[in-house]
Amino acid sequence: MSGTSPVLVVTRLDDETADVAIDELCQRSVPVVRLDPGDFPEKVLVAARVDGRRLTGEVWTESRELALGTVRSVYWRRPRPYSTPEGLNGQDADWCVQQARHGLGGS
Repeated sequence: MSGTSPVLVVTRLDDETADVAIDELCQRSVPVVRLDPGDFPEKVLVAARVDGRRLTGEVWTESRELALGTVRSVYWRRPRPYSTPEGLNGQDADWCVQQARHGLGGS
């Protein structure tokens, strides 16, 4: 995205309250990238690294690409829980959810 730094909106795709905030940002010509952690790692991809004290890398959703070093702010509002790849269950599914939460969410 060029120009103004984007706002990262972390929420469900069907969050009507976030839609209002996104519409307002768009009216103000602020770029927005919406990301739902529930889509990671199936529909959201992340390549990140720490260079010194700065986080760099990219995030790809189905419709957007985001350079992590360009994010101006994050709006976090009731995203879906992390999901597992199709076909996994039990301990494998639990492990995937934990890894996604730590890798993308940091906690």
